[in-house]
Amino acid sequence: MSVRRLAVIALGLLAAATPASAGWVIDEVVRGQSPDDKHAQRMFLQANRLKTVVLEGGRVTQATVMDLDAQTITHIDYEQKAYTTATAREYADVMKQGFAKMGEAMGQMQSQMKELEEQLKQLPPEQRRQIEAMMKGAQAQAQAAKKPQLTAADCAPDKVDVKRTGNNIRVAGYDATGYQVFSNGKLDSEVWIAPAITAVSEIDPAKLERMMREMLKALPQCPPRGQLFGADPVWKLMKDGYPVRSVEQGGGTVTEVVKAESRSIGAAEFQAPAGFARKPLSELMGGK
Repeated sequence: MSVRRLAVIALGLLAAATPASAGWVIDEVVRGQSPDDKHAQRMFLQANRLKTVVLEGGRVTQATVMDLDAQTITHIDYEQKAYTTATAREYADVMKQGFAKMGEAMGQMQSQMKELEEQLKQLPPEQRRQIEAMMKGAQAQAQAAKKPQLTAADCAPDKVDVKRTGNNIRVAGYDATGYQVFSNGKLDSEVWIAPAITAVSEIDPAKLERMMREMLKALPQCPPRGQLFGADPVWKLMKDGYPVRSVEQGGGTVTEVVKAESRSIGAAEFQAPAGFARKPLSELMGGK
């Protein structure tokens, strides 16, 4: 699941009302520009719990569970038969450490590049240009990693406008209303909202916002517009329903609901399967 898509769903849930008793199970397909860039995902929402499952050929490979009451995040690896559970703050702390190590590594790379610059002078022109292009990309990453940490409050949002298109469609058996989202006057995306899918009512918006803001503290730079809570008027649409189809203009990514049903979901669905080994968060994030 992409960061932007998670932000769309999370921020849409922020407009929810009082949690309801019945849950929702929603199947989606995400398509990129190339025919091979396609994956399926399934979402479970009930009583302040949100589970996102990654499917490959109908087989579950990964899952992420957000428990808003406990303010915890659980990652489940079905292939390794392992899982890890930690609070949002613990995740943010580990992410900060990861960004710091990345900055140190990029700094060392820059010092090595200075030595390489002298050696490049002896290479053929075409080969030298290729290597120089690679070096510029690495230098840009190093500069980004060294930037001071900022929070969403430090970042000015883009000017965003939402317009109803009148282009209504039916997706997975649900009627949906079309909208266009403009960022600084440029078309950013199109989204279709289905009022009959009331999944947002399962989530307490204040608790979701608390968790996501904690995670944003780990970012070393301003987060993308889609992750700034309350800064984007498009999320106000979500109080009217669920996005059954969205099309991003930049990357061309299309996310579409293929099935959505309201039903009660057992508590076991939001837990790691019996017999799965619990691993420390540092191991999941690539630490020792």
